[in-house]
Amino acid sequence: MISFRFKHVCLESFGLNFPTTQLTSTEIEERLAPAYQRLRIPFGTLERVSGVTTRGMWPPTVTPSSVATVAAREALDLSGFRPDQIGALFNCSVSRDYFEPATACLVHHNLGIPEESLVLDITNACIGFSDGLIMLAHLIEAGTVKAGILCSGETISKVVHATFDQLLGDQEITREKMLQMLPTLTLGCGAVAVVMCHDSISTTGHRFVGGVARSASQHHQLCIGNGDFSFHQGNEITPIMTSDAAQLMIAAAKLGGRAFPDVTALLGWSKDHIDHVFCHQVGRQVNEAFYREMGLDYEKEFSIYKRYGNMVSAALPAALAIGAKEKNIQPGEKVLLTAFGSGLNTRFLGFEW
Repeated sequence: MISFRFKHVCLESFGLNFPTTQLTSTEIEERLAPAYQRLRIPFGTLERVSGVTTRGMWPPTVTPSSVATVAAREALDLSGFRPDQIGALFNCSVSRDYFEPATACLVHHNLGIPEESLVLDITNACIGFSDGLIMLAHLIEAGTVKAGILCSGETISKVVHATFDQLLGDQEITREKMLQMLPTLTLGCGAVAVVMCHDSISTTGHRFVGGVARSASQHHQLCIGNGDFSFHQGNEITPIMTSDAAQLMIAAAKLGGRAFPDVTALLGWSKDHIDHVFCHQVGRQVNEAFYREMGLDYEKEFSIYKRYGNMVSAALPAALAIGAKEKNIQPGEKVLLTAFGSGLNTRFLGFEW
């Protein structure tokens, strides 16, 4: 178990950017009707199992850097900081514009942040943003930078369309294989950004207290995406993701069960101290399994996957940004973020508002 504590790190502002075009689970199943009928999969399975009703879709021509820039610019404007006050910018998405350069470089250029800054990509499946929070917090705590931006623009339309094509075009696909591909169809597009800073220049006082990390890599084959989800990869690579959802859910819940006592011991919190929980926004089954394992009050959870789908690395920070307003989180309340990502990795992070 890896743990970390911070005394001087604050969440200062959020930025969000979502598609206007929505794709419902019903529309997806209507499109897949021939495959559903051939394999005798009941209509309604996708929404019933995942809990996802709808998700946003950008056109396949939309780049990750362009949507991340919109979210990052909003977060920067709301923070009140100038671009020349930003010492680091990390892009944390699975989706990327190119193999290289880093997508962060494009966002950095778009925002007009000066040369004297640290700019790079952090990619780690769905927990890339959580890792970005940890890395930027260490830089701020150490005094290396006073303020920084994290962003993630997930444009997953290509992988969704590729999944449609394979499920409808390959008459040899088995029922088991189709069920392994269905989790891909819970994905949604979206972008989010966060500005973090040293408490000496913070106006919000939303403190990042600390957290823990665990990596159960024996489960690395439970969810695999082939190729690379970069926008400019051309047609040579067809991105496809497959998941053993049942085993992944079990392994994630057990891993979370080991991480939860770690984080409560580190932060000095009991489950009763925690006011709000933002669980990994992948779907209903994983969330419910986690709460059963932890024994946490389900009423403390805030989720957005029903209306936004699984926005990969943007999902959890977007839930926090939306939930902070919709739940009206009050000063002094304790917030726990529980992130899971293929690999299998988990990050449990604690905040005091």
